Amino acid sequence: MQRCLNIVTALLLLGQTIADRPYDEHRERYSSSTVGLLKLLELEMQFIENLKSYTDLLYAKANTLQDFIDSVDRGTEKSLTEREKYVSNPLNAFGLMRRTHQDWPKWHNYINNTVGRGKVQSLDDILAKAPDSQDMKEALVGMQRIERTYGLQAYDLAKGRLQDRQYDTQLSIRDCLALGQHKFQEGNYLRASLWYRMALKHEPEPNAEIFNEILGDPLKDLKRNYAKATIINGLMAGNRSANIQEVLDITEEAMLKSSPAELDALITELLNQSDDEMAREMSASEPSPTPYEIGCRELYPKRTNLVCRYNSSTTPFLRLAPLKMEEVNHDPYIVMYHEVLFDGEIEELKKQSKNMINGFPEPQQENKIRQVIARHAWWWEQTPTRARIYQRITDITGFRLFAEEELNVANYGLGTVFGPHYDYTPENYETGWFLGGPLVTIILYAGDVAQGGATIFPLINITVFPRKGSALFWFNLFDDGEPDPRSLHSSCPVIVGDRWILSKWIHMVPQMFIMPCIPRKLLSQKE
Repeated sequence: MQRCLNIVTALLLLGQTIADRPYDEHRERYSSSTVGLLKLLELEMQFIENLKSYTDLLYAKANTLQDFIDSVDRGTEKSLTEREKYVSNPLNAFGLMRRTHQDWPKWHNYINNTVGRGKVQSLDDILAKAPDSQDMKEALVGMQRIERTYGLQAYDLAKGRLQDRQYDTQLSIRDCLALGQHKFQEGNYLRASLWYRMALKHEPEPNAEIFNEILGDPLKDLKRNYAKATIINGLMAGNRSANIQEVLDITEEAMLKSSPAELDALITELLNQSDDEMAREMSASEPSPTPYEIGCRELYPKRTNLVCRYNSSTTPFLRLAPLKMEEVNHDPYIVMYHEVLFDGEIEELKKQSKNMINGFPEPQQENKIRQVIARHAWWWEQTPTRARIYQRITDITGFRLFAEEELNVANYGLGTVFGPHYDYTPENYETGWFLGGPLVTIILYAGDVAQGGATIFPLINITVFPRKGSALFWFNLFDDGEPDPRSLHSSCPVIVGDRWILSKWIHMVPQMFIMPCIPRKLLSQKE
């Protein structure tokens, strides 16, 4: 028994060492891109392979380790397509994040003895690449963003239901517990209680007694935390102006005065409520969806008088090979071109992932941890594929591009988004850009996104869902260089899928003699 306690103590110390790893803004955030999640999945596969070899050297521990291997071995995801499909599901992605952040150190210490030192050293090397606490936090925030943006329920997510689709995967009891703890820490006590509820109702883990010695018992204090979150939420719902610290104090006092039998009776009553009843309670307590969330849910009013047609007039080449064009909006002018990016070109642009770095939404500030919104790279290398894409952008826009201009390749991950923003700076010409402000933005979609991942324009109620091989094109500036505020746009979190985009900003000065005149309808209306 004392030996087990020593093992558990060592595991906790190692976990604390990883959590205290110095913050490095340039360290890759696995959760921020599908590329990163694929790397993490491969790391987990390496981790499991090392454990498989290690069990050959540890006959006495073979049964325990084999149980763990069977629970997480990804031997069925052998091809890149299968692995991409696996990590593109947020439930798999979050489970992957949580396992690699919380579980690896504890399994590592369990086997860390003089037997099989070579394999243990390999595990040390893999563990050094495991997600740190900031990456884990961003994964939790990403799951919260998916849940909130699309109005998803905890009981659906826990059981593998995403919107109207059922997937062959579920969150584990430890996944549900981690999500509940995060919600509680964030002060969202209703959603915390719902995730605690799902953890309590979850089927026990296989080999729970053995796993709990290593990973800790997920049920420890779970009932008490569930009751606490539910009481706090009830008090806050009854008096929305109440001081949160007073509510916390009242709840803590009530918990201390309650006997174990009284708490068990409360929890039994709560668990007997139906999931639908709990969902209705949450809907009544949650704030109304924001314009951003309405757009991501595709609930903006439908537009009329929009057509699809072939564009054969932008450049002379299009007379021979017109492009499929879909009108998205007339004023401001937004269109979608289809079948303008092909599989071979997509494969080459994805090779830019080796140069990807963390993408941030704002400049660095002292002592502030910035959230990574995606992994991205600047595609500078001049290749035949890049030249063809540039020519196609010219065919779409009618604007002249220079080979030295950059393209931006970005890949999004678990619930990551680029929030509402303009592609121009407030100063425009005053920025000192000799090219002027970004007159036009064009986004080419290079990934399959089954659910979510839209581009929205919240000020004009427009939602555009990504389609692999298509391109979205709009103007950011009027013809005099003044910004068009209606170009405010944002991405929505991907629910299921792999969101790759290729972005090009066409600046104003090089196009001054060929750009069209854009009517200032917005300004005339103000006058």
